[in-house]
Amino acid sequence: MVSAAKARTLNIAFRDAPIAEIMEMLSREERVNIVLGPGVTGSVSVNLYGVSLEQAIRTIAAAAGYVVEERSGEFYVIDKKDAGRESAQGLTQIRSFKVQYSDPKVVSEVLSKHLSRYGKITPLPERKIILVEDTPEFITRIEGLLREVDAAPKQVLIEAKILEITLNDTESFGIDWSRVMSSDGTERFGTVGLAERPATTGFFFQGVSRNIELFLSALSSKGRVRTLSAPKLLALENQEATVKIGDNIGYKLTTTINQVTSESVQFLETGIILRVTPAVNEQGQVLLKIHPEVSTGTLLAGIPSKRTTEVTSELIANDGQAVFVGGLIKRSLGSNRDGVPILGDLPGIGLLFSRVGESVTMTETIVLITPHVIKNLSDPMFSPDRDKVKEIEEFSGKADKALQQRLERGPQMPKYPVGPAAGEFNGP
Repeated sequence: MVSAAKARTLNIAFRDAPIAEIMEMLSREERVNIVLGPGVTGSVSVNLYGVSLEQAIRTIAAAAGYVVEERSGEFYVIDKKDAGRESAQGLTQIRSFKVQYSDPKVVSEVLSKHLSRYGKITPLPERKIILVEDTPEFITRIEGLLREVDAAPKQVLIEAKILEITLNDTESFGIDWSRVMSSDGTERFGTVGLAERPATTGFFFQGVSRNIELFLSALSSKGRVRTLSAPKLLALENQEATVKIGDNIGYKLTTTINQVTSESVQFLETGIILRVTPAVNEQGQVLLKIHPEVSTGTLLAGIPSKRTTEVTSELIANDGQAVFVGGLIKRSLGSNRDGVPILGDLPGIGLLFSRVGESVTMTETIVLITPHVIKNLSDPMFSPDRDKVKEIEEFSGKADKALQQRLERGPQMPKYPVGPAAGEFNGP
């Protein structure tokens, strides 16, 4: 049963009626072309009130499991798998989106779970573009999700200072930093067993107090503190930043596969290595993954050996709050031999004319890390660095200009003062 209202709205009621008969009746009553695709069959039961003709056709087709495409004012009822293949004005649309900060393949995998049954995503990694084919409503949905997934990552300026402290005999197990932090020495921080000796305490804590600054200044005045590095790194969140002061020791690696032997050169990283991975939460705090390492390496008969002291930790610090890592101790042994030339080299009696000395050096490496969340690149903390770069550029430009002028003038003869001519006498 079909009845039409004055505003061209329809009231439709059918019970278990074939879709072909319903569409034929709508076509005759409303004088509109409705074409059924191959294989479009089935029966539906619908009750529609106050709907337009187009809405009625689409709703009835959807109830039977089909879709409708409009082509030049005609309605085509087709199978879902054939949607969009015959007309660009069909059920689905195609949009291209630029992926600015993320991996297009990863973004495609995430967004593909939020498409309709007709949707499809094609990534173009080389162009950092994804092509989305879906209904207009779902394309709008994908656009909003992409805006959140591919948001610009925050940047974190990491100010690090790596210091080396020379230990004396009474500090063979390192400086008790907990006593430096607390006046009564009752506070303890972090974990145990990070240094090379089992009895040595290695720990970290955040919130560097004035006591540590004064203590380091006092050690510096005595010549017991040496700054190994003071880098500044601007890193994206969730991206690892690395500072390394050391060596890459090369060694040969021989591999045999299916009786075919090949050689390659591998490298062993040693020295002072600091790896930091920052992340920023919604409150503006910085999650830091810290991995400091103090290591030495040797090669014995082509086999690499590495002695290392390292710690891996995760902690949360406020913007601009310093983080302290201590307890990384290194012990170095040295020997020297002095003697009388020739006599000191004689077997046996050479010991009477020579002297052998041994030295033991204990050092502790501490790391101070201060993260700064960068809101924009015009942040005032960049001003000193920009001023230095500007001064260097101006000085370099003046030097180049002066050199160019000298080259244009060519070689100049030295100018000497002209004296009186021969035979002349100036005097009383």
